[in-house]
Amino acid sequence: MVNDALCYSEGALLRARRPRPVRKPPMTPATIEFASGRSHLRFWWAGDRWRHEVTSSAGHWESLEGCEQPGDDPNWPRSPVFTEVSLVDSAAGDALLGVGLAGRSHFSLAVSRHPQRPDTLLFEAACRIQKMPIRLGSSYRAADGGIVRLAVRVPDPPATACWAYQIGPRGIEPVAGLATAASG
Repeated sequence: MVNDALCYSEGALLRARRPRPVRKPPMTPATIEFASGRSHLRFWWAGDRWRHEVTSSAGHWESLEGCEQPGDDPNWPRSPVFTEVSLVDSAAGDALLGVGLAGRSHFSLAVSRHPQRPDTLLFEAACRIQKMPIRLGSSYRAADGGIVRLAVRVPDPPATACWAYQIGPRGIEPVAGLATAASG
């Protein structure tokens, strides 16, 4: 499949053809793993998106996807939607990058090894919003069944909402500027 892309070359408008991105190419691995010491992150393909789980010495958490209740607006899922995930190599170190969308909201995620905390993964997420969200943030189910919700302070749209958190020996912790709520 291809789609038309408009390209500018020396002031002339040219029509070029490029492949459409595929949500899960046939050669995509069944899982993608990333670690920081004893904290491990695993992504796997489930239906139309990548899901993930994190295990550290403090516990095990699995991302909560989709709607919380039947009838909830699917444009505002409990956790960001990722349709593409890849490992990247950079001068700053390895990282895992994810992108995706729900409705008109575009999500991105970077996961790296925390630069100051051993055995800790640093999650930096963003969402480009066009209207005020019903909910925005990341949600996980702990091994004991408890729910951890990382809620975001949302700017007036259109805007980009950003949040960060870390998972490691101390469990899930927000990084500055993030409100957290937990329920069981």
